[in-house]
Amino acid sequence: MAIGFARNASSTALTQGVRGVFGLAAGILITRWLSEADRGLYAIIATLGVVGDQLGQVGMRFTVIYRMTRPGASRPRAVGAAVELTVAAFALIALLAFLFTDELRGHVLQGAAPVFLVLALALAAADSFAGLSDAIARGIDRFDLRNANQLSIPIATLAASALALLWLQSGVLGALVATALGRWVLLVLFFGLTLRNSGFEWTLDRRELRESLEFGWKGYLQTLLAKVHERADVVIMAALQLDPAQIAIYAVGVSVVDRLRVVPEAISSALLPTLATMPPGETGGYTARVTRHLVFWVVLSGAALALAAPFLVPLLFGARYARSVVPLFILLPATGLLAVRSIVSNYFVAIGRPGFNAAVQAFAVAVNVALNFWAIPRFGIVGAAWTSVLSYSIEAGATVLAFERATSRGLRDTLVLQRRDLLDYAGRARRLLGGA
Repeated sequence: MAIGFARNASSTALTQGVRGVFGLAAGILITRWLSEADRGLYAIIATLGVVGDQLGQVGMRFTVIYRMTRPGASRPRAVGAAVELTVAAFALIALLAFLFTDELRGHVLQGAAPVFLVLALALAAADSFAGLSDAIARGIDRFDLRNANQLSIPIATLAASALALLWLQSGVLGALVATALGRWVLLVLFFGLTLRNSGFEWTLDRRELRESLEFGWKGYLQTLLAKVHERADVVIMAALQLDPAQIAIYAVGVSVVDRLRVVPEAISSALLPTLATMPPGETGGYTARVTRHLVFWVVLSGAALALAAPFLVPLLFGARYARSVVPLFILLPATGLLAVRSIVSNYFVAIGRPGFNAAVQAFAVAVNVALNFWAIPRFGIVGAAWTSVLSYSIEAGATVLAFERATSRGLRDTLVLQRRDLLDYAGRARRLLGGA
């Protein structure tokens, strides 16, 4: 089991690393070829797409993994129920978006044309079903399919953006249209391949639908609140009519610091299927071991980024985005706290307590939203960054303390490398150097 987890985590980390390179290249292209105002609008549309994606997935990503791996479960039926519930949820979201088009345009899109709302929905739908496809692939241990899908998305985004901005010179609208078309082509390809491998039954099985929804609901709140927590700042900036140029500066800082999430997200995606099939008595120790190794590498990566950012950001994105370094520095601790929370929260899902994660997230989001409405008008993007640090501190702290109580493991065992871990690293280094 440990070998399978290590294989999946390492392959996913490698994929995410390469994906990050292409994603960064696409971000640089978009930032350099769009005005600050258009880059701000692009960030708002992308954020709405992410929020719509999370609203539409109704907790089915981890629910389908949980229900597929149960002894005696019908895998095609579990997959079918997850797809059916996702389709129904997204249809409702699209209906609500069109009913409230004027309100969304006036208060979030800053008066942009209705086509931008359509593009946000198109991106959200593509991401929602692609995310479900990824979860199904993880559940059947086809991380090769999952990784291929993940890698293709930033490559397609880079190619689409280059086509729209460099060749067609169609601006922010063209970049978003080309990106949405590319995402949908990839969705049709990889979702079809995944369903072919997993099996799929469109049966509208009431029992399967009810049980999937009951399990997924609390976890859905957790996932939705997590994403709202991550993106609320940009949405609130737009709602408060903050200068789009300021939003662009903030978005660039966030996009750079998000590179630190490559390894945590890779580990988290491989960890849940492993914990779900592990004897209950082993899940706590395994989670603690993974977490303390993650903390070690995130701290090292954050220190390296802090040293490089003052030179790297203006070099890659242009001198006008040198101001992005300030929110980037502030957000570094928030990214580390988010990484810890994302790993430890898998433990509560694996033992059937996703509701705990949802409760912690709800409180942290409430703090984040309230403080953002107070801080952004007074301190702008710097206030938004400090608000994230505070709310992520609350979230990570509560999650780790609850994990400590549930497993009787100390904070040191969960967050700090042990002597045996250091000896293991030393042994690996000696073998590597000896082999060289």
